Amino acid sequence: MAKPTHEFYMPSLYDSVRLSSRIYHPSEADLQQPAIKGAIVAHPYASLGGSNDDPVVCSTAAELVRKGYVVLTLNFRGASDSGGQTSWTGKPELCDYISAYGFMLKYLQLLGPSKPVELILGGYSYGSMMVYHQPKVEDIASLFASPKIGSIASEILAKARELVQGENKDQDNQQKDIESELPLATISYLILSPVLSLASGFITLWSNLSRVTIQGTQLTTPAPEEQLPKHRTLIVYGTDDMFTSVKSFQQWTSKLNNAPDSQVRSVEIPFAGHFWLEQNFHAQLRKTISTWLDDAQ
Repeated sequence: MAKPTHEFYMPSLYDSVRLSSRIYHPSEADLQQPAIKGAIVAHPYASLGGSNDDPVVCSTAAELVRKGYVVLTLNFRGASDSGGQTSWTGKPELCDYISAYGFMLKYLQLLGPSKPVELILGGYSYGSMMVYHQPKVEDIASLFASPKIGSIASEILAKARELVQGENKDQDNQQKDIESELPLATISYLILSPVLSLASGFITLWSNLSRVTIQGTQLTTPAPEEQLPKHRTLIVYGTDDMFTSVKSFQQWTSKLNNAPDSQVRSVEIPFAGHFWLEQNFHAQLRKTISTWLDDAQ
């Protein structure tokens, strides 16, 4: 994996905890395309060692960059250099991801002014659960609309401006950047080894992610079965996943695939495990992602 274009911290909308993050840029030629394309890739459970240094996260990010995407990998609270501690409910981490979501919408908007924005919400393992519980893009845009000076939302937007345009922009233009509406990007989902049975095993801990309150605003997060079929979605899993049975995967993806006008594509890799340790399986995972990205061209 090449060196990141930026390494930085952003505050979490949940409680201002600092989240360490990296951004990777594709080639300059890719940035000149008609649409500005970006992706977020989230990591496995931090208490089990998950971070944005995870090999699957890095490999997925590298494939996305190779295909012309600006990629953000964040560390949830309690992971690597981020502050805070891993939660027992998942709601703080859900807000961590929402913070990165708003940041990327602004970052891509500034990077490609007047261009349509395409954003892939990606996650692996525990990170995938944060992905398929995200609010609608309209709700994210509303959450960041004209934030008060000094608010966490304004700090997130200001960090995006600083990274794209530098620190020397005059104050009036800074304020215009913050007040401009976030783009209603075309959203896609990339879900790798979702933790279906693990989530049900911790039903009292992680099952209540349908609503989250951020800075006094309550957001509803649509059920995955409602939201995912409406968007280009890739779900990849192995049949030997230690956390989720292949039957659970098949039942869940079948429901998604059979929804009216579903845009979900699910790929089952025989004998692959949750961690994609074997080189052959890791290569199959990367090729599957690459093919799906090519199909979007």
